[in-house]
Amino acid sequence: MKFFKLFFILILALSIRCNAQFTISGIVKDSISYKPLVGVSIKINQLGSLNEKSNFFSFGTVTNSLGKYEISIPSGSQKLTFSYIGYESKTIELDINQNKLINVSLNENSSELNLLVVSASKFKQKIEEVTVSMDVIDSKLIESKNCITLSDLIRNVPSIQLIDGQLNIRSGSGWSYGTGSRVLVMVDEIPILSADQGEVDFNLIPMENIEQIEVIKGASSALYGSSALNGIINIKTKTPSFKPQTTVSSFVGFWDSPKDPRNKWWGDSLMLRNGISLSHSEKIKNLDLTLSANHYNDRGYIKFINNQQTRISVNSKLVKDKVTFGLNLNYMQRKSGLFVMWQNDTNAYIPLGGTHIPNNGNRFYIDPSITYYHNSFKHILRSRILSRNLFYNDNPNNKNNSLLSFNEYQNQFHDENTTITSGLTIVTLKGETNSFNSQFTQDGKITGLNYSAYLQLDQKINKINFSIGGRYEYFDLNNTKFGQPVFRGGLNYEISNGWNLRSSFGQGFRFPTMTELYFKGDIGPINLYNNPDLIPESGWTSELGLKKVIKIRNFKGYVDLVGFLMEYNDMMEFTLGIWGPSEPSSYGLGFSSKNVNKARIPGLEFTINASGLVSDNWSLGLLFGVTYSNPHSVYPDSSFEDLVPLGIAQISLAEIALNESNPTKYTFSNTSSSVNNSTLKYRSKVNIRLDVESVYKNKLIIGLSYQYNSKMTNIDYAFVTGLFNENTLISTDLGINRSMLTLNNGYSLLDCRVKYNLKKDITVGFLCENLFNNSYLIRPANLGSPRTFMFQVQSKF
Repeated sequence: MKFFKLFFILILALSIRCNAQFTISGIVKDSISYKPLVGVSIKINQLGSLNEKSNFFSFGTVTNSLGKYEISIPSGSQKLTFSYIGYESKTIELDINQNKLINVSLNENSSELNLLVVSASKFKQKIEEVTVSMDVIDSKLIESKNCITLSDLIRNVPSIQLIDGQLNIRSGSGWSYGTGSRVLVMVDEIPILSADQGEVDFNLIPMENIEQIEVIKGASSALYGSSALNGIINIKTKTPSFKPQTTVSSFVGFWDSPKDPRNKWWGDSLMLRNGISLSHSEKIKNLDLTLSANHYNDRGYIKFINNQQTRISVNSKLVKDKVTFGLNLNYMQRKSGLFVMWQNDTNAYIPLGGTHIPNNGNRFYIDPSITYYHNSFKHILRSRILSRNLFYNDNPNNKNNSLLSFNEYQNQFHDENTTITSGLTIVTLKGETNSFNSQFTQDGKITGLNYSAYLQLDQKINKINFSIGGRYEYFDLNNTKFGQPVFRGGLNYEISNGWNLRSSFGQGFRFPTMTELYFKGDIGPINLYNNPDLIPESGWTSELGLKKVIKIRNFKGYVDLVGFLMEYNDMMEFTLGIWGPSEPSSYGLGFSSKNVNKARIPGLEFTINASGLVSDNWSLGLLFGVTYSNPHSVYPDSSFEDLVPLGIAQISLAEIALNESNPTKYTFSNTSSSVNNSTLKYRSKVNIRLDVESVYKNKLIIGLSYQYNSKMTNIDYAFVTGLFNENTLISTDLGINRSMLTLNNGYSLLDCRVKYNLKKDITVGFLCENLFNNSYLIRPANLGSPRTFMFQVQSKF
């Protein structure tokens, strides 16, 4: 009897499939903005059949990048269900006897938070359902704060700190000037770290074309590879709506006098800064097109360092049936300079002799891509060519060029409850500079390859979301070879409506950059030594978090509390010591990247992110975060390198430079300024971030931003010795000890902004950064910027 039942069901199923086939097609849009919705799931069930009840025979497709769909279905009574995360599902019943065009508009689910992210698992998810800690910044805040570069914005994000362009999340990094990032920065899910230094060029990122910024906190190498050891920042660029839009924004401002008048080197001159940006986006039939441009000129508050840059970018997508062709271009010409160390603490905005290095050149990237949608599958083939060509001191022979090509194939299966993501990447690396150690290259060129494969499963079962994945990464850099597997897993459980508990564990690693392995040179009296014996650092992050979605009338957001623990093995840190030969005048003293053994960072973080109407006339946006961390060396007295002086002068120098009598080895303790303190160098244990913006009747905008960073309790010991403070090594007293006593007490910065919409399309604004003109140390011998005022005009049409 069971055999006949199964046989009957099989015949019925075949009969359904063998009916006449017709095509249903159309576009799915947002009901208010009319913006096409990408990735909407369309499921089909035949009414009155067994499959309507069981869904076993249901089938469907998803919308492409223009919101279009097309599906072949058998004749008869059918039920089409359109579902999309953050929107109310819509079901349509049809009697199919011919091809039909059905356009659908979906309504946002007003009872939900509707804050969607893609970076956690490479597909759209509600932020309350992801298994990792994330923050999201939208384009409104970028426009409101007149952010010129990404660094202007990201320093106000909870748990993030910038030290000389070095990003760190939850104290994951310190100071390693211009090389080796533990935070992977991406534009549209493609890395934007340079091939040689592994640094982020914040100026290259098109701020006028950003839709959303997503920050993942903690090791993310399983999906994103090397350099995602401390987290990722993914910048999503805008896509056009059906209505063309043009935005023009211009500002002019100036740097105010420093709080300490001795630091004002420019007399009565006005240190102006100004800029203009524009963007235009529209849909032209099947073509999505976005054009943007930016010009910025800043005379600067640091002597000799002026910043002039012009950037042009183009984003385009062409949709042909189920295939989307993409091509993005971004080019920047820039003239600027490097600042390493002040002349002294009373001439803090004048570079120490020989440390000012003017540079000019271009940077650009080109991103071709092809995306193919087939039922519940999405196939992506994409690339990025990232180039930087710089010349120093206006000398074409003194160059620093790099070229990276990133190539990825990604396959993703996605339905209502299951997502399987897999992919392969091939990355080529090339660096060229006269400063690469000639022992490793004869022509100043270093090349490398990086291969990886990854796989991740995301599954939803009732109130549980879980993910598990892994990756294998292989490097071959100038015949230095290394392979590393990494894994991750996470669980998110909806305790009750609006309450989500999550836990995750993720591994990460970072392969050393060309600069750390092979670059040897000097910046004035500061020597930089390469370390070819560096090995990759690895680590992991685990966390337990609780998120509460809040909704008070039309004011929506979330509150998040998380405890985290990060651990790094063979941690790479730039360390000041005697790494070179016994030659005057430095006798081998300088910076070199070293594996300084194991580090551990436990901590707590509390975040609020919410926005919406609080009354009929007022709306409010709030971003607030407090992070406490305890970054410390696990084995501070363990040797990470032997001390082998080459001469009497170096022996004397070692006794000064190291925090130990008669030193014979390098340890974390004897290279640290703080006695009996294993806190990692150049870190702040506490940081607070706050941004509040209130809007009255869509006319008046008032905003405040506040940031607090606690004092650095540990730096390199040599900085507090006579080497930099008593004319021992450098011919002037830099005053680092004095500044550490007077300025390194933790600092607070308050920014404010007031804007007014003169007309529907024109907004004027007044902005002030560092309102109270506080003096503060970013790190030794680098004083933060003084107060600045800006006036902005913006027009949208």
